[in-house]
Amino acid sequence: MNMNVFSGKNALKDFYDPAKNVPLPLVELPSHPFESDGVEIFAKMLTLLPAGNVKSLPALNMLLRAVESGEINEDTKRIIEWSSGNTAISLAILSRIYGLGDVSAYISNKNSEAKMQLLRFFGLELSLFGGPAQVNPDDVDGGIRAAILDGAKEGCYSPSQYTSARNPEAHIRWTGPQLHMQLPDMAVFVAALGTAGTITGVGTYLKSVNPAIINVGVFTAPGDKVPGPRPIDLAPPSADMDLPWKDVIDEAEFATSLDSYQASVELCRQGLLVGPSSGLALTGLYHFLEKTKADGGLDKLRGPNGKIKCAFICCDMPFQYIGEYFDKLPSSLFPKIVNDELIGVDQYPYGSTWTISRTEAHSKIQTLASSRSVVLDLRDSEDFEAVRTVGSINLDLRCKEEPNPFTSPPTLRRQWLELDRRLHGDDVEFGPKLFGRVVVINSYEGHTAVVASSVLRKKGVEAYAVQGGFDLAGQTIFWIL
Repeated sequence: MNMNVFSGKNALKDFYDPAKNVPLPLVELPSHPFESDGVEIFAKMLTLLPAGNVKSLPALNMLLRAVESGEINEDTKRIIEWSSGNTAISLAILSRIYGLGDVSAYISNKNSEAKMQLLRFFGLELSLFGGPAQVNPDDVDGGIRAAILDGAKEGCYSPSQYTSARNPEAHIRWTGPQLHMQLPDMAVFVAALGTAGTITGVGTYLKSVNPAIINVGVFTAPGDKVPGPRPIDLAPPSADMDLPWKDVIDEAEFATSLDSYQASVELCRQGLLVGPSSGLALTGLYHFLEKTKADGGLDKLRGPNGKIKCAFICCDMPFQYIGEYFDKLPSSLFPKIVNDELIGVDQYPYGSTWTISRTEAHSKIQTLASSRSVVLDLRDSEDFEAVRTVGSINLDLRCKEEPNPFTSPPTLRRQWLELDRRLHGDDVEFGPKLFGRVVVINSYEGHTAVVASSVLRKKGVEAYAVQGGFDLAGQTIFWIL
């Protein structure tokens, strides 16, 4: 029994080798719009590959084949590819595992800072290019062409995922056979089309074992954008027969980014953690089934048991695209945030040792020379004028009626904003009196003082909140003015 344990010097190589892993899950959707038509839809979870994405398979195959052919050798110092996502990340991981060269990702300068940070997190050197974010592979001025040309230089290599037959070969070797083994009576196979490697490779293999299968390639709607897939006008050119996707697909469908992201959310909430390109593939499958049903053609797809079995590829996970879901989709799709007035405020750390007892506060003030310590009193000015500690200064926050900001979000927001505005070195009144000194903070019940200690500590001041606040009534003359 394969217990999925990888050990020894080659553990990581074995972990990333599909031939040494159990088959990736194929999961039937529990509900969908075509259940009553006898349609069964399965998600092929390539998201559960070690690198978490479909591109790790062609990345592995392209690197291994290049090593076998001698294109990558001991003189190779750098691997170059046009990719701002999963291919680049997979190449970086696998190149390190196999001890190959460093990896450079050629990307559009329109990528977000978060995306660039993600790529650099995996050790990728980035080269930015202007112009269209999604480059036509034929564009002589584009980054795809630049990666190929630079990869041909001495000491460099470019896998060239948009033109290399080694891209779809990965799915002929691994994904196609595995999928056929799991679902031999599949009638419809669906994949989003970006580099065209997945649909070309899996579709080619499935046609070889079942010529009747329908391969559906799904493109992004014209003028729209989903990470990974492309509009049909930006697909690899049909003249390049290393990626003969036009010969493989039987039907082309198109999906908007809105539908793709929403389908991804629905899949995630059902328990399948997949990104927007997976939502695009499922949306394309729905479009195909709708058209086929309208034309009266569903019965032609039924298997011996009367069911129509369909599978679509899930390419990656949603997490790196989270911000885009909220940009693309209506806010009504997401639950509300309670106490949203706290967004953007009270962002500084708190420390348990920054709250001290009254006795400790008295001792701290008495121990330190008066020039080194000061009491910041946050009570209302009337109460401060009536009774206060010697040498204290007052910042009136009008907080007597709502003494605990932690039980009142609007109060916390108001108090924090005022504290953050006033308690800094450039403030004419409080800057000279607080900064460079030890500050003991008094407030009603001590809660607002805790907030103030957080603000001052963030700005480099040694500040302490008095737990419960000073009990000024009945104090000695040393404490009462």
